[in-house]
Amino acid sequence: MAGIYIHIPFCKTKCHYCDFYKTTDFGAKVDFLSALKKEIEWRKSELEQEEIASIYFGGGTPSVLKIAEINDILALIDQLYKLSTDVEITLEANPDDLTPEFLSGLKTTCINRLSIGTQSFNDHDLKSMNRRHNSQQALTSIRAAQEAGITNISIDLIYGLPNQTLEDWTDNIEKALSLNVQHISAYHLTYHEGTVFYDYLKTGKIKELPDELSLQQFKLLLSRLQQAGFEQYEISNFARNRLYSKHNKAYWERKKYLGFGPSAHSYDHQTRRWNVLSLKKYLQAIETNSNFFEQEVLSEQDQYNDYMITSLRTKWGISSIYLKENFGEKFVEYFKNEAEKYLDSKHLRLDNSCYTLSTEGLFISDRIMEELFFVE
Repeated sequence: MAGIYIHIPFCKTKCHYCDFYKTTDFGAKVDFLSALKKEIEWRKSELEQEEIASIYFGGGTPSVLKIAEINDILALIDQLYKLSTDVEITLEANPDDLTPEFLSGLKTTCINRLSIGTQSFNDHDLKSMNRRHNSQQALTSIRAAQEAGITNISIDLIYGLPNQTLEDWTDNIEKALSLNVQHISAYHLTYHEGTVFYDYLKTGKIKELPDELSLQQFKLLLSRLQQAGFEQYEISNFARNRLYSKHNKAYWERKKYLGFGPSAHSYDHQTRRWNVLSLKKYLQAIETNSNFFEQEVLSEQDQYNDYMITSLRTKWGISSIYLKENFGEKFVEYFKNEAEKYLDSKHLRLDNSCYTLSTEGLFISDRIMEELFFVE
């Protein structure tokens, strides 16, 4: 099983926290769609023997596409690739794009999962992030999607925002739960270099939330979502009734995937490649049939470290059996030695040959992963 990711780089505005590649210039949209289809066709041999389990429209803002444009892309993929009978097809969407007309049109596509970039139900936070929608639009769009018959909906939330109180975060969680969605992704704010929030932080216009308050918000998230019947299957991802994101789960399980569009990444176990981080350069390269990506061959050490950072994030954890079958003895011994202290401190659990993070371990997961990395 493999996956396909499609990067739609267009946004009507740029959010202050986002470091994904995007542009607010829609002038090249037609040329982009033409180039995208060429890339999809050129690379079909890379997954010729694989069944496609998931297709994911990310961005940017994929919901700026017209319904006909979405259908054209999916029709081409269906023609060129072998799709699973239960393929998951996700579209990321902004609340303000989910008009009745757009939602009605979505029902004519093969999209069967909607990931709505809510981020917050607090108007002050939404304004500070430079989001285009307000809290009421967020609530209305989710309910409208449900009324339109979309039965697999995920919403994104951000915590750890500047000046965000525990009460603010509680209100966000309760509003999210009141909507009866199937999936929630909740991320702590990261100050990425090159973003407006990063510049604000460096110039003192905003301050990071104290660690203790961030930890309280994370603990509240875990306890409240568990009470509401959500399963935490990855550090930042929660699902009801095992409606995990097939696409993201495949990343964490190190399945093959192709990424189409500027900045999109691809992985085939042996190599990792990434497309050029520029729409202009991407279009020029496709037009002239020249190279539009960089690539690295993964060493055994790279693959081991990838396994550490992807697997430990999930409820399935790190398998000692998988380690023995896929990596040399020095990696297995190194892992066991480093993991032992975290077993002793109760930050890791060992059950049926699988190492997973305990609740306490979730709070220091980055540190644990860093120490499990093999560096010569």
